[in-house]
Order: sequence, then structure tokens, then C-alpha cells
Amino acid sequence: MAQRWYPKALVAVLAGAAAMIAPPGGELGAAAQSLSFTSVWSQDLGDGTPVALSSPDVATLAGAPAVVVGDQGGHIYAFSLATGALVPGWPATTGGVPVESTPSVAALTPGSPDDTIFVGAGTAAKPHEGGYEAFGPDGTLKWSVGVHNPGATYVSGVVASLAVGDLQGGLDVVGPSVGQRQDAINAITGTVLPGFPWFQGGGDYATPALADLYGTGKLEIVNGGGQTAGLAYNTLYAQGGHVRVLSRTGNEGYSQPNGGLICEYKPDESVESSPAVGPFLARGKEGIAVGTGNYWPGASQADMVLAFTSRCRLVWAQRLGGLTTDSPALADLSGAGVLAVVEGTNNQHGGGSVYALNGATGAVMWRQSALGEVIGGVVTADLGSGYQDVIVASTGGAEVLDGKTGAVLAILERGVGLQNCALVTDDPNGSIGVTLAGYGPTDGGVVQHYQLVGSSGANVAEAGAWPMFHHDPYLTGNAQETSPPG
Repeated sequence: MAQRWYPKALVAVLAGAAAMIAPPGGELGAAAQSLSFTSVWSQDLGDGTPVALSSPDVATLAGAPAVVVGDQGGHIYAFSLATGALVPGWPATTGGVPVESTPSVAALTPGSPDDTIFVGAGTAAKPHEGGYEAFGPDGTLKWSVGVHNPGATYVSGVVASLAVGDLQGGLDVVGPSVGQRQDAINAITGTVLPGFPWFQGGGDYATPALADLYGTGKLEIVNGGGQTAGLAYNTLYAQGGHVRVLSRTGNEGYSQPNGGLICEYKPDESVESSPAVGPFLARGKEGIAVGTGNYWPGASQADMVLAFTSRCRLVWAQRLGGLTTDSPALADLSGAGVLAVVEGTNNQHGGGSVYALNGATGAVMWRQSALGEVIGGVVTADLGSGYQDVIVASTGGAEVLDGKTGAVLAILERGVGLQNCALVTDDPNGSIGVTLAGYGPTDGGVVQHYQLVGSSGANVAEAGAWPMFHHDPYLTGNAQETSPPG
């Protein structure tokens, strides 16, 4: 039996200020006095359906930077980062199957002027629809791969996003399904790689991370997920969840479809949070950070952030004040080159918080209440202070927090509900840009783009930054990646 995921109710929010305002009841801190955001463009998607869990990403299309994002109507939109105009040929469509995954992007050949866009299509509510899909730079469908559950003939949906990297000698994508199989696919041809599909033992929703964990020059696949108790392929699965490191070759060379695991940790709660990988542990050791869910009643590890070594050994666990299903960010909040773990929470009653955790110990460095429920996660950028500040998207809007203290520096938006991550970019005019994608009071999709006045976007992708969902346009979840890994 696969773990189920229940979509959050869409929260209507009152229209509010569209530009940065001072935090209510206080003055902007000295570090924030020079911050001034301006609205550059805004797009009402006009199809009557919201952008929900799909976070905006940045791609090169028609030779220029573009914002790409999916919506619940099955559209993948592409807007010019500079002007907000639709890129010719877009939006693309899945034929009406919702897109809750964040688009990942990559050029299929070295030197290609434009990117191909990869998405998962489908929801847990309609598991018979969807799959893995790729769209060319002009918005046309390049390939579509269905997911077949064991013993069944129907195609299952893919809620997770697809991480991009060289798994088996070429450009590949990988991600789990809401069924019990995970596919890794050649990004150019749409051919499923040897060793896949891989039996994951439950319906998974977390985007995998890709990293060379052991210094071999080869990538490993880091997964989070959930499972029910049962026996499958000579393996006894316990009720709860899992954090796994899987070989890039999947089950190739093994007699069972669940072969090829390098290591695994099994908490008693599901892991719906997408893993983040980077050198955040003591002495700069590589670690894996995830949040957990609250699917199993009475689970001792609900509402936690867990940190592991690259061999799946638990280093620390920190319980926070709400759901931790969103994805952690690894960021240099001090400017000293040391990564902290930053996690948002959801109290399931319209509120949430953001926590900064010491990467080595898990100790809480600071906590700040959010404008609403933090469902997708946070992103970071050096907004001129010399360290990473935190941009929080929530169902109540978007705000900026000081990275060192958690103090509210600015409220960026109150008129759009957000269940995903913001996107920070180095804009064509050299400024730092921030893109939000969500829904307005009537639940229609909205995409907005702002710029920080007087800023320099050159440092957006610097070491210690986490400027978008799962870190980079390839969605590797790896704090040290700046290009498709391999």
C-alpha cells in the first residue's frame, strides 16, 4: 500500500501591498534600510487554476532568461525574465493533468542556446493520470514516459520534480512516482535507463538529490519517502518512512527490482521533504538534511528535521513547532562559510515559522513567525549584507528575514498565496530579481517579478546561497552544484 499525500486546501488571501513595506509594529533594521524592491512585471495566468506546489525556475529560452512554472490546469508557462512576456510557443500543456512538480531545465547538448524543460505530471488524488514529460525550447512535447505500478497496467502520476544529472554516461533525469516505482530516464531520448524502474516500496513525493557522496566521480541518488508495513521482493518494509542513497545504476545486476541500495535509514514517520545535500556537518563533512511528515499517528519522529552522514547514519534530530514537509535550504547565514539548515513549518491552522539550525548540532539559532503556512520551503540570497538573507514564501505572502538574526527586514507581498518557493535570479539588467508564483483571492494563478533596487545579481549563485527550490535550475538539491552534475 502506497503512502498517500493529501493536497492542502487553497487559502484565499486579501489583496495587499505589491511592494516592500516595513514590518508592522517596527522599523526596518539598519541592514535593511537601503533595501527597496520594485515591481517589474506581473502576470495573471488567466486559466482559472492556481499555481500550487510547483516553484518557479529559470531557463534559457529563445536565447534569453525565462521563468518557467507549472499550474493545476496542466500548463507549463514560460515568461521572459526581463519583461514578463510569454515566450513564443508557451505555455506547454500536459493535456490537463496538473503539474505540481517544479520544472527542471538543462540544455541537451553542450553549447545549445536553449534549455529543455522536464516535469512530473499528476497528483495523488488522481493517480491514474500523468508521468514524466519533457518539452523542447519551443514548448512542444519531446517525450512522455508513463509509470506502471507492480501488478497493474495503469499509469501513475509524478508529483516530485525531476533532478538532472549524468547518471549513466549522458544527461539524465530521475524522480519517484506516486505509485511504487521510480524511473531514471535519458533526457534526450526519453528511454528508461538500465536498472530502472526501481521499486521504492511506496508512493513518494520528495524530489531526489544528486551528489558524488563518496568522491568516486560518480553520482548517487538520495531519496526520501514513506511506506506501509509489508513484504515485497524478499524485503520486510516497516511502517514509517525512509531516507535512501541509491546507486546510479538502480537495480542493474540484482535479482530483485529493489536491489542497488547503498544505505538506508528508516524513521517511524514519512519523509515528504526533498533531501538537501552539502558540507553542513561538523568539520565541513558532507551531510543529508530532510524534514518529516505527520502521516502516521503517534510517530515519534513527526515534525522533525533529521541530519545524516553520507552513509545514512543519523547525526541529529530537531523537533520543530509544526509540519516539516517542506524542503530545507543549506545556506551561509553568517558570512563565515559555514552552512546552516533553514526549515519552514506549517501549523495546519494558517500559520508557520522559519527556523535556522546549526548544521553541526541541529541547535536552533533563531526562529521567526511567518506570514502563513510554509509549505514549499525558503530560499536565500546575499542582499548586500555579506551573508545570506532568507526569503520566505507562505500562504500569507512573502517576506525577507535577516540571515543572522531572523528579524523581519521586509514584507514583499501580501496579496498572493504561495505554497512553493520563491526564485532569486541575476536579472538581465544586473539586479537581483525575486519571482513569486501562486494564487490570488479567487485562486487564479499569478506570477510576479520584483527587483531589489541598487543591487548586484552577480552573487546570486555564490557559494553558500540557496536561490531556488532544490538549490539550482537542475534541481540537484546539492549545495555545491552550479551545473548539471556528472
